[in-house]
Amino acid sequence: MERHYYTHLIKDEFANHYFGRETAMFELFRDYHWTDLTPQEYQMTEKQVQYITEPIPVIHMHQRLQLHLNRMSYSRLDSIYRLTLPGEKGRATFMMKDSLIEIAASGDYEAETIFFEILRKISPCFLAMDFKTRRYGWLNPVRERNFV
Repeated sequence: MERHYYTHLIKDEFANHYFGRETAMFELFRDYHWTDLTPQEYQMTEKQVQYITEPIPVIHMHQRLQLHLNRMSYSRLDSIYRLTLPGEKGRATFMMKDSLIEIAASGDYEAETIFFEILRKISPCFLAMDFKTRRYGWLNPVRERNFV
């Protein structure tokens, strides 16, 4: 079964505020990507998503991917990276867009974990969501700030 993750870079202030309350964000993004909304509802949802997300740092992302994938079997076409694990145990495709990253994977979970580890090193504010299985979470949990 193929796993499909929508991964957004959330602005720091919202990542901190919604740490531990990811369900609300999951519902917003599910509505945005997966449900049939009226044009007015979609427009409002789109504005909310744009307000809480940051653009993907595409150039920095390409540099990091090439640096970390240089010892692995991968191919690249523009902003799409495809990784295959040795012995065809698993594969993952990383598709970079301006406002989100999509990762499709099958086989062993190690394939998508390689991409998630790279993203985790770039920012603690990436939220990955698989709408089909309702699995979601921060790639690197944001620490709540305690003010004294």
